[in-house]
Amino acid sequence: MKTTLLNLNELVFRGYSFKIMLLLFSFLYLLFPNNNHLVDSLGYAGNVKFGVDLFAAHHLLYSYFNYLLFVCMKFAFPSVDAIRLMQFVNGIFALLCLFLLRKIILKQTSNVTRANAWTAFVGCSFGFMRFAVEAEVYIIPIFFSLLSSYYCLNYLQNNKLKDVFLSGLFASIACLFHQIHLFWGIGLFIGFLSLKKIKPLFLFLLSTPIVLIIYSLVLVYYNHVQFSFYNLFHFLAEYYFSAQADVSVGSSNIIITGITFFRTFFQVHGIVLEVLRLFPLFYLVIPVVVILLLYSIVRLVKTIKINGLSLAKVPFERIHLIIFILQFIFAFYSHGNSEFMVMLPFLMAFFIPIFFELDLIGIRILALSMLIWNFMFAIFPNKVFDYQNNKALVSVIASNPDKVFILKERNAVVNLYFYEFGVLESGRIVDNDSKGTIRKLKLKNACFCTDVFFKKLPYSRVDFTSSSNYGNLIFTRHLIKIPAALGDFYVDEVRSRD
Repeated sequence: MKTTLLNLNELVFRGYSFKIMLLLFSFLYLLFPNNNHLVDSLGYAGNVKFGVDLFAAHHLLYSYFNYLLFVCMKFAFPSVDAIRLMQFVNGIFALLCLFLLRKIILKQTSNVTRANAWTAFVGCSFGFMRFAVEAEVYIIPIFFSLLSSYYCLNYLQNNKLKDVFLSGLFASIACLFHQIHLFWGIGLFIGFLSLKKIKPLFLFLLSTPIVLIIYSLVLVYYNHVQFSFYNLFHFLAEYYFSAQADVSVGSSNIIITGITFFRTFFQVHGIVLEVLRLFPLFYLVIPVVVILLLYSIVRLVKTIKINGLSLAKVPFERIHLIIFILQFIFAFYSHGNSEFMVMLPFLMAFFIPIFFELDLIGIRILALSMLIWNFMFAIFPNKVFDYQNNKALVSVIASNPDKVFILKERNAVVNLYFYEFGVLESGRIVDNDSKGTIRKLKLKNACFCTDVFFKKLPYSRVDFTSSSNYGNLIFTRHLIKIPAALGDFYVDEVRSRD
């Protein structure tokens, strides 16, 4: 009788645990949107708000998709804010990703406890959480790639050819939302190729031309460029021909990739030190998280068992191991780009539990440690504080149209200025590293202002890879003081030595 009651309690708990988890993630993703927007988020939101540059090559449909939603929402809610809407949409898709992840694991293993534990692990991972509350491009394509994997698994289990076509179709859609998901598609292609069957391979590739067709239509009818295969290729690879593409191999790749991979799970950034300064009580979080983390690691290490399965016997898991390797290599090549690692926890949830028998309580405790740390040192403070108060800085720039501003966060301020006023002030908002531009403006008797002497930024990857020198600027006078969470700073009038 006692055993029966225990089993009943376990079934009830398992039945409600995912619903409780989904409510928790809904609370986090939808009610804690980031108020300290990433540079690209501001750029995409400006494009959506004003309906310009809606088709960027490396994430072709993302801005246009959000623009359509924004236009529709404005009919019902004229005061809707574009960036808030985009954050809300990402939050919804993040929840859909977790729902689909759990569905796939259940289909894989029929193990509810395992599905819940690994869904919690992924949902609490910092790389996923940070973009679930942002207006960035990385969440929606994960959803479509997960759909492609779901139908791949359907085919492997049921041998229905329509599932192969749907797998290829959603893999193509994922690539249209972000090109980085090409590697997910390649992994699936390798998987179908290894089956050595012509029909599934053909059906998987059948939808691939849709990608080229849509890129061609945008090239000709939106960019107004004459069609040619050279122009199409150049448009497809536009990002990798630009100065923004950070693709190189050096000693820093190894260090930064290691840090970034860890940061996929736990927030690691200079902002943590600033949060501790703003909230000294959060020092108490550190020992709690360390204890939970160490306890989970000890449990996992003590109980781990290698299943010894042959890769040939688990095609679905083999496919996603290949995708993981391809994705990780490209992230390494891209100077440890954290954005290209967002999907890694999802992939790990597919193949690690199959090859290794892990203690699920250990996984849940690990997820809890990630949740506490990432919420306290990222999600919560990013919502509550305005670290830089760039909105006030933008107001100063707008009220001084005769001045040139040399700024620490030039790109972020340019994008925010455009979002606020619909004007691209890239000509008189410059970076101090652009010495040639500053010299040209000096010859035109420009009046310079700057925030570089007093504005405080948290230590970040940029500081690790480069350093700034402001010796070319001579202080003249304080123009205005701006309050900010990281410390009040002055906008100063300066002269250029050059």
